[in-house]
Amino acid sequence: MLVSKEKYVARAKAYFADVDRFDTDAILSHLTTDIVMEVPTDGVRKEGVTEVRATYEKRAEMVRESWHGDFTFTADVEVNRLAVRLAVKRTNTDGTAVEMDNLTLLTFAGDKICRVSVWMSGENSLT
Repeated sequence: MLVSKEKYVARAKAYFADVDRFDTDAILSHLTTDIVMEVPTDGVRKEGVTEVRATYEKRAEMVRESWHGDFTFTADVEVNRLAVRLAVKRTNTDGTAVEMDNLTLLTFAGDKICRVSVWMSGENSLT
């Protein structure tokens, strides 16, 4: 089933907004139950909604504020992928400020995200 670039972009923006709000249930609502999340720049791989939930709950213990934005989207709807280049600004709970220029590749099953691959230019908060 082909979904439009606009629908993929809307899903991605909503996902990142929920990440910034630290709303784990809302984050998971964008994902399939067999979600795979990886951070190739740090060797991290999580499989399934239980592991991904734990990852976002642990992130909330490390990060006090975050912002994802300045998005540039490139879609290939024939293979259900959306590439997102984005800026990330984050303040950790210890007060450390972090700014990154990241690339996230989202793969979709229907209109939900089934794979998240994040290339981070700085400290990984998805451990």
